[in-house]
Amino acid sequence: MPTIRLRDASEYPEQARKMFELSSGWFNHEFETPPAMSRVLAWDPKFGGPHGRAMKRAMAPGEFTRGEKEMVAAMVSGMNACEY
Repeated sequence: MPTIRLRDASEYPEQARKMFELSSGWFNHEFETPPAMSRVLAWDPKFGGPHGRAMKRAMAPGEFTRGEKEMVAAMVSGMNACEY
C-alpha cells in the first residue's frame, strides 16, 4: 500500500495553516495537530482545494443530518480500508 510522510503543520505555507485553523471550527473540535487527511489534502492545493469545496457542499444542510452523512462517510471509508 503506498504511503506518504505526514508533514508537520509548521512545514505548510501560511494559507494551509489558516485552513487547519478553520478545520477546528468546521469539526467543532480543538485539534492538538491538524487532522491527517487535512494535512494530506493541503499539501497539493490543486487537489485539496476542490476536494475540500466538494466536502463542504456534501456536508451542507440538506435532507440528511450531518451525523447521518458522517456515518455514511465512515462506512465508505471502512469499506475502502481507509484509516482516516
